[in-house]
Amino acid sequence: MKNQKIENEKRTINAAIVAGIMFLFNLIIPTLGYVFIQSKLYTETDPLQTVINVTQNQSVFYLGIISELILSVGLVALAYSLYILVRKINKDLAIFAVIVKSMEAAIMAMVALITYLAFQLIGSTESIENVNSSQLHLLAGIILNKHSLLNSIPMIFLGLEMVIFNLLLLRSALVPKLISGFGVLSFALIFIYSILSILNIGNDLMLLTVPSFLYELICGIWLITKGPGRIRLMKA
Repeated sequence: MKNQKIENEKRTINAAIVAGIMFLFNLIIPTLGYVFIQSKLYTETDPLQTVINVTQNQSVFYLGIISELILSVGLVALAYSLYILVRKINKDLAIFAVIVKSMEAAIMAMVALITYLAFQLIGSTESIENVNSSQLHLLAGIILNKHSLLNSIPMIFLGLEMVIFNLLLLRSALVPKLISGFGVLSFALIFIYSILSILNIGNDLMLLTVPSFLYELICGIWLITKGPGRIRLMKA
């Protein structure tokens, strides 16, 4: 019985550390991707210029695709680690949040695949008959420029499941209530922002995403540095 208790404590501590690492990972990768890849390649007002940028920087483009696929895996790892932390509070709700998180990861991977297929249009123009290559280039550029809009779809799931996870964290007292409460607010704003973006009225509301960045940074660091001690204290 005592060994089982120790084992459960270790598992919970490991889950807290993994969750903290994944929070930071899921913060850093998209930020770097936007700053060094998307902002350099995609010209929203000129699809053909986007095609030129991507063609001239193929290694950077492929790096973006790979990073998004890796990020999708990281989302699943975050979902499972958070599930371990909050399953005793409400198992059914925690499972639902994991399912929604997995859907977010799957859609994000699909967005990466769509982006990759759009790039293939650029390279396959010579093999397609009766279609003007500039039309294919324009189509590819339009699809590539919709990358941010397409990513608004998984953000809906992100907002929903992270509100749920943070409500469960709030009840568990594993994380300080100020942090988990801030998480509920932050991802409620993400949910609103993603809906507005899909409706094409959220382009000037990027500030709504800032609180979620701060949350992932604060909660990630807290889980790694303070989480194990809090778990041991709660298990004592």
